[in-house]
Amino acid sequence: MKRICRITVMLVLSALCQMSCSKQENLNNNGNGDVNNNNKERVIVYTVGQSESQRALATEAEWDALLDQLCDQAQNGIEVTFYNMSPTTCHIGKSTNSPKSPVSISTTSRDEIKAWMKEMEEQGRTVRVTYDSATGTWNGVAYTTMAYTATAIIIGNWHFNSLIVSHIGSNGDLQDSELYVPEEDGGSMYYNFCDNGNMVLTFNAMDGTTAVDSASWTLTDEGRLFSELLPNGGYWDVNWITPSTMIISRIGLNDENDNLYYQMQFDRQRKKLSHP
Repeated sequence: MKRICRITVMLVLSALCQMSCSKQENLNNNGNGDVNNNNKERVIVYTVGQSESQRALATEAEWDALLDQLCDQAQNGIEVTFYNMSPTTCHIGKSTNSPKSPVSISTTSRDEIKAWMKEMEEQGRTVRVTYDSATGTWNGVAYTTMAYTATAIIIGNWHFNSLIVSHIGSNGDLQDSELYVPEEDGGSMYYNFCDNGNMVLTFNAMDGTTAVDSASWTLTDEGRLFSELLPNGGYWDVNWITPSTMIISRIGLNDENDNLYYQMQFDRQRKKLSHP
């Protein structure tokens, strides 16, 4: 196994962020280089109790139906949580300006809790809802980052599943989104978050060689994740984290000073990785 220097690792990660044309996949594009901002498609990741699922939704009717199902489960005494992992103009525009602190609600109205859940989804927040049958009260909390108390969940080996980079126009509109999946090029990447504050990045190249680098990682009191080995540096919001899945995002700039929205998805790697 080869060990590579920090600059080489950062060049690899920079290449992921810059998205060479041969590896781009424009999402929600109308074929003319513009995004259809009326597109209502969503990819919702959600938990009902300890069970995690994902569902692709094409219409507002499907979204409304899923919210009804989640409310039904909450009314049955099961905690439900969801996050829209599909970048949209509304999602990105509001998430850049909305406060980082959690937003909460308590109401006895099912219609009000549903409307609030929709509003929080539009802001790009992660939403958690419970129901108190003794008082008939719905309780909701919506987070920009879930990682306030998630240090123990983050620790472990994570497979880097995909990276989405969304270009944001000067008016805050989403211009286009590009998807990178390492396995499509024959490679793979793994991040090992160690409990001593060290992070180990393993990069398996398409030619069969393996490279390793390490750096520290931290989680702020506000639940924001930082490591020099994450693409493009900076602090990342932990939008979604369970024992199986982690989704992080941040706003940044490219070499042309264009505003970009980055979103990374990780899957838990159960098999323990070995390092020299």
